[in-house]
Amino acid sequence: MRFRLHSRLVLWNLLIIGLISAILGYFLNFSLRREIEKEIEGQLLDQSTLAAAYLAKANPGKPMDEQADELGRLLNVRVTVIAHDGRVLGDSDVDASQLPNLENHRLRPEVQQAVREGTGSAIRRSDTLNVQFIYVARRLDPYILRVAMPLDSVDAFIRDLRSKLAVAMLIALGLTLVFGYIVFGLVSRPLREISTASKKLAAGNLDMRLPISGDEEIAALGTSLNTMAQNLSGKMTELSQGKQRLESILEAMGQGVMVLDQTGRITLTNTSIGALLGTDRAVTGKTPLEVFRSPDLENAVGEVLAGGEPRVLEMPVGPGRVVQANVAPVPNRSGEVESVVVVFHDLTDIRRTEKMRRDFVANVSHEFKTPLTSIRGYAETLIAGAKDDPQIAPDFLRTIETNARYLEALVNDLLTLARLEAEVPATMERVSVRRIVDEQIESRKNAIRERNINVSVECPDVEIQADRSRLSTAVSNLIDNAIHYNRPGGTIRISAEQQNGTLNLSVADSGHGIPSDELQRIFERFYRVDKSRTRESGGTGLGLSIVKHAIESQGGTITVTSRVGSGSIFTIRMAM
Repeated sequence: MRFRLHSRLVLWNLLIIGLISAILGYFLNFSLRREIEKEIEGQLLDQSTLAAAYLAKANPGKPMDEQADELGRLLNVRVTVIAHDGRVLGDSDVDASQLPNLENHRLRPEVQQAVREGTGSAIRRSDTLNVQFIYVARRLDPYILRVAMPLDSVDAFIRDLRSKLAVAMLIALGLTLVFGYIVFGLVSRPLREISTASKKLAAGNLDMRLPISGDEEIAALGTSLNTMAQNLSGKMTELSQGKQRLESILEAMGQGVMVLDQTGRITLTNTSIGALLGTDRAVTGKTPLEVFRSPDLENAVGEVLAGGEPRVLEMPVGPGRVVQANVAPVPNRSGEVESVVVVFHDLTDIRRTEKMRRDFVANVSHEFKTPLTSIRGYAETLIAGAKDDPQIAPDFLRTIETNARYLEALVNDLLTLARLEAEVPATMERVSVRRIVDEQIESRKNAIRERNINVSVECPDVEIQADRSRLSTAVSNLIDNAIHYNRPGGTIRISAEQQNGTLNLSVADSGHGIPSDELQRIFERFYRVDKSRTRESGGTGLGLSIVKHAIESQGGTITVTSRVGSGSIFTIRMAM
């Protein structure tokens, strides 16, 4: 049987009232009664202490029954004096003539406990008076003092509370019935109307409007549902726009993203996939093998769809391009794999950088190995006896010194290049370009004189915003190259001009020049146009790489023009 709302509310209220009544009844019968009995017991203990003190000061010749009667009147309790053998010596509620007829009290529980522990208590019906008492006994010498109080007043109090509780239950039941009818009129009927209209809304009839009736809360519910129906179409539009935003984010990702269904066919991709493949052709509906020609990717997708662990693999895509494919499952709510997503990361630049690093290590090893081999060979020859030959030893020692200087220059250049590549911010300040040029030429006047080179400087005394140390390093290396790779008796021309807020500083020489097919690589580390001539000149192959890093770290540029047989022109461009 199905009850309506107001009927269920009435039934719930009745159940709650019954449960509360049961709890209160238990409380009255047990908890409250026990607390009252504990309170009475405590009072009796206190009164037994007073009675013991009274008896201690009483006249020893006075009959014990009279003393018990007097204590009973003073304390308003029943007082019994019991000998240790159980005989009743006095009782405030029993006439003295009846004392010999009383039953021996030695086996009373409160008396036995008092004999053992000093005090004892018990709640039981008196065999003498046939009334329920609470007893407290105290052991004294040479007798036991017992005080008692009847519990008939407690029973009357509990019965009175039960009567009041029954009346309150009846009143609550009546109010519950009245409450049920009120709920039916104010809540149940409007809710049934709202339920009928809500079913129509759920069926898709968004033009349906709920009736506004009932109390304030019910009316607010109807208004809220009407507002929901009004805004539902707007929310659906927002969801559609949110989906479009997610698709836009997917399209904006730099990594290629590809989603495949349970059959292993592509269902969704972003535009980065086309960039990786170098084509804009549609790949939806195809398998990875058809698109990438990679059996490894096809197998990885199959394994992940079968419940395997996510896979990561590298594979070539087109000429010279390498990508990392991360294959991961997309489970549904039950944990089953329903699709696979593959994210492609372009590793081409990373692999190119790694190759450059390997080439750099190989070049450094080669550059160190040649002079070290020469030094070791000449040293071994000297040790073997050539040191005693005055004609050979000086030449060998000069060769060792030359190679050692070359190694020193190589280490210094490597350290300089490492500092520049560490991306430490440049210390920009106002720098006189003419002063830097003059300082570098002055420090090399002996080398210029030895090669009979004519140097001309056409540089105005202007200042630019630059890092003095890095600009000096760049100009130093360019002048060194112009000296070492020049012809004997050649010329070096250093000029500077201002153009559109930029200073163009050029270093031109009349050397052998650089072939045009070599110009793109001369700024690479250890790259030499003529390796034999470079080593003879003491060059390390790092000078132009240092120049490039020193200038570009300040926001400048370095370019070169050259013609074989006519020399080269290196131009530094720096903002003023």
